[in-house]
Amino acid sequence: MSVGSTWGYRIRNFVLALVVFTMMIEFPSLLSAVVIDIVETVSIQWGGYEAYAAAFTYLSSNPNVFSAVVYLLFGVVVFAWVLVMRRRGSRVAPVAAEAGTAGEQVVDAAAPVQATQLGFASPAPEPPAQVSFRVRDVPRAVWFDAVLLALGMQFVTTLLMTLVLLLFPAAMEEYRSMIDASGVSEYGIAWFLATVVLPPIVEETGFRGLGLTYLKRAGVQFAVANVLQAVAFGIFHMNLTQGIYTFVLGLFYAAHASGSIVPVMLLHAVYNFMGTMGQDLLYAVAPWMPYWFEVGLGVVLVIVAVLSLRDRGLHHPRS
Repeated sequence: MSVGSTWGYRIRNFVLALVVFTMMIEFPSLLSAVVIDIVETVSIQWGGYEAYAAAFTYLSSNPNVFSAVVYLLFGVVVFAWVLVMRRRGSRVAPVAAEAGTAGEQVVDAAAPVQATQLGFASPAPEPPAQVSFRVRDVPRAVWFDAVLLALGMQFVTTLLMTLVLLLFPAAMEEYRSMIDASGVSEYGIAWFLATVVLPPIVEETGFRGLGLTYLKRAGVQFAVANVLQAVAFGIFHMNLTQGIYTFVLGLFYAAHASGSIVPVMLLHAVYNFMGTMGQDLLYAVAPWMPYWFEVGLGVVLVIVAVLSLRDRGLHHPRS
């Protein structure tokens, strides 16, 4: 493959990563508007404005139901993209391997191919990086580390939010108002879907799945790619307080990668649970826990989890 083709491949995948991040940031607002328009159109046609008023009142009173519907639609878009990526990769890989064996050049493969040297056939190129949802091959200790890291980061978030309160009190007030209206404390099936199940699946597949995979294909160093996806993840939450602590979380989510994004989904799910119902349960069981102990425990758990992952060589995916 020519140098131009290699750079073209890298630039194309870098642009695709940016498109993914933009989609992840913008689509929730777009889909929210679509859902509202559909509810308005259908309710008015079926029952008139009284039905529309009733439907609007229901969605306003049940924000978790609304969020769950939006995330379901969001998930359809994200997983459709993954499906297209995997199908294209499965078509290109055999062709690239064949060309590598025969010593041919592949101009439009899904991964760069080394040119033939000294008349010998170049080795078959590796298949393009894909989003992996494997579970069986992931070591058991990784699942434990994911939970440990989630618990630790929840406690560390307490420290981050304290810093935000001291530096940006207006932002913290805006955050509290948003949380009060979000329904995260209205526990039930809709809350479980909208908080613990769907966001980890959809967000991890988009940011740490598609986004990081394209950056890896583009040849971006992991340290840079990790920061890029974490910044996008912070912007995705659309407020300064969440943006700060989700940026930090985004760095650790990717750092936990083990070749599969399923452990990262577990990490995200445990973190979301502990930030809502888990926190209420914890304070009900241990109301005596002082602030300094909570933060210190979080720091220790994060350090232990990261060192454990590093010892297994799973602290980041190799580019």
